[in-house]
Amino acid sequence: MGIQDASGLKALLFDLDGTLVDSVPDIAAATNQLLDSEGHAPLEVDEVRRMIGHGIPKLVERAMAARGRVLDAEALAPLVARMMAFYGDNLTGRTALLPGAREALEEGARAGLGLAVVTNKPEGFSRTIVAHFGLDDLVPVVVGGDTCATRKPAPEMLLHAAAKLGATPATAVMVGDSGADVDSARAAGMKVVVVRGGYGGVAAEDLGADIVIDTLADLFDALKRLAETADARA
Repeated sequence: MGIQDASGLKALLFDLDGTLVDSVPDIAAATNQLLDSEGHAPLEVDEVRRMIGHGIPKLVERAMAARGRVLDAEALAPLVARMMAFYGDNLTGRTALLPGAREALEEGARAGLGLAVVTNKPEGFSRTIVAHFGLDDLVPVVVGGDTCATRKPAPEMLLHAAAKLGATPATAVMVGDSGADVDSARAAGMKVVVVRGGYGGVAAEDLGADIVIDTLADLFDALKRLAETADARA
């Protein structure tokens, strides 16, 4: 019996940064390029890692705050545009797939599940990264931070992705690494799996997910456990 038959699952929605790929080196390089252009000292890679998860505008805001600058919307906008240009010039130079990522997507496709990337990174950047790793044939739906009117932790992006895959909140599971992923899944009425080692600086066990896994290699065992738990409660 397949995972669909056992659980009614129709779709898996994956976060990108910290879940499918480690993009911190490229994001940190662009962040420090921006800081340098403003006359500020660079941040350590681990400092930038903890700032990721709520989109590029929030990252720029946090990076500038770390250097003592609090920005209003008018001052933030041109810095976000410059950050987008710096990062857009080098999206994949040092970005790498995380362990088990390709295999999890391939297993999901073999199981007949609809697959989507749902990330606060801009959609165009996200599609470039997905294509760079040859995942675009596996992932037909990419929802970025500029696809919908709101970003995670609001539920709109997840609901949009699920609908495009013919799924409902009850038949979709979010897979991520951060509080934004968990909060958006809860708001959308979806189950959520968290992968350890992601971004944001909060321990995976403290994020409130339905289940926590070490790597994406453990994903389908986790989904089976979720299905068994649901059956036991029925």
